[in-house]
Amino acid sequence: MNKTRLHKILRRVVIIAIVFVLVFSLSSVIFSAVFFHFMFARRDSVREYVRIDYSLIDTGQYTRRAVSFLSGENTLKGYLYGEQNKNGLIIIAPGISSDADAHLAEIMSFVDSGYTVLAYDATGTFESEGESRIGLQQSKRDLLAAIDFAADDSVTRDMPVFLYGHSLGAYAAAAALEQTDVEAAICLSGFDSPVGTMYGTAKGYVGFLADIEYPFLYLQNFIVFGGDADTRAVDGVNSGDTPVLICYGSGDKVIPFELSMYSHESELRNPNAHCELIEDEYRNGHNYMWLSHDAARYIAELQDELDDLSQACGGEVPDSVLEDFYSGVDAERATETDGEFIGEVCDFFEQAVR
Repeated sequence: MNKTRLHKILRRVVIIAIVFVLVFSLSSVIFSAVFFHFMFARRDSVREYVRIDYSLIDTGQYTRRAVSFLSGENTLKGYLYGEQNKNGLIIIAPGISSDADAHLAEIMSFVDSGYTVLAYDATGTFESEGESRIGLQQSKRDLLAAIDFAADDSVTRDMPVFLYGHSLGAYAAAAALEQTDVEAAICLSGFDSPVGTMYGTAKGYVGFLADIEYPFLYLQNFIVFGGDADTRAVDGVNSGDTPVLICYGSGDKVIPFELSMYSHESELRNPNAHCELIEDEYRNGHNYMWLSHDAARYIAELQDELDDLSQACGGEVPDSVLEDFYSGVDAERATETDGEFIGEVCDFFEQAVR
């Protein structure tokens, strides 16, 4: 083979390799964008999970004021409960598919314990604006916007502020500590790294392809969030000495242990940060560690019933059937909180102020 022919072959190989890399890179960027589009599509309702909304509780005893505030270009809607209380303001950061009513059980208990509570719908969910939920890191930005609102509101501006977040909200509560000064934070069932969590989710769907696509997934996060591309929850906790309580359920199947904030206990340098493992049956999953044993078991039974209804209806439960289902729900029983857990949270907040 002469040198000229060898040169032509090598040139073709190089061209093919360059074309392959370009096509692969473009496809990967598109894959990451599509992954974001579907994973963080707008959420306007929750029909597949048992949801006790405000209309089912004693609204006369737990009155609320509708509020709104900006997070970026989007107006978020929320509610203030217990405005007559003086112990402080608890801001509840919602999970990825939750709304302002998702934690009514705790809201009622906190109001009964003398706290004012702010709960809100995040960007791209329920009553709040936003074409999509944007990404995991948006939760931190929404929470910071809620904190800014509370600092300006005539009722809450002089109150000590406490953060209470579940799942995505737990991440937000921890990550926000780098940029705000609050009295304390409670983080339930939270993850540590946004990119790591998305990678773990993608790996469950596409297997080893997630390993190949990881750099592009990170790139997509950087394009959307810049310096917030992969702000870790543990770094937020370690950014100061704010008291933080991190709780994790031993049976959590939504946030695997290795992705959780709890698994990074050995990395905590904040002297006021503590971790707690919830092992009680029915309360040790991703949800409902704040409920009593009976309430958590009741919710589990209701969920099985709702799943059966969904299957019988071919996956989409009609509104009339859903209304009949909730008409038979004992809302008081379903929202009974665990006294020890709520007491621990309130004590944690009180000690933080002292």
